[in-house]
Amino acid sequence: MEQALQVSKELNKPILIDFTGWFCANCRRMENEVWSDPQVHKRLSEDYILLELYVDEKLELPKDEQYVSKFSGKTIKTIGNKWSDYEAKNFNVNSQPYYVIVNTKGDVLVPPQGANYSVQNYIEFLDSGKAAYEKNNGRN
Repeated sequence: MEQALQVSKELNKPILIDFTGWFCANCRRMENEVWSDPQVHKRLSEDYILLELYVDEKLELPKDEQYVSKFSGKTIKTIGNKWSDYEAKNFNVNSQPYYVIVNTKGDVLVPPQGANYSVQNYIEFLDSGKAAYEKNNGRN
C-alpha cells in the first residue's frame, strides 16, 4: 500500500485498489470479460497505478506485524487477513472483487464498486475516477 501511494505521487496517477483473491471466480471473470477489453486495458495501464490486494493470501505476516483487529476482534496473522480486515474496516465490505479508486493520500475519489460485467460500466467507473483525480489535483 505504501509503495503504491509513493508511485502514485511520483507518476501523478490515481490508484485502483483491486481487492481480489487467488480463488475468486468473479475476479477471474472480471479480468477475462472486462479487463481484457482493449479500452479498459488501455485505461488500466495508462491512467492508474494498479494495487492488487489478495484477501486469501496465506503468507504469514512477521510476528511484529500481527495484531488483533479493532474492527472484527479477530487475530490478523496473514497478509490475506490484513487486506480482508482493511477492506471490511474501511469500506464495510468483505467481498471480491471490490474496486476502490484513491488519490495519492489514499482518499476515495468515487463510489467503489464490486463485480459488474458491463465493459461500458467499468469504462465509466475508470473515467470518473480519473476525472475526479484530475479535478482534485487542479488539472482539467
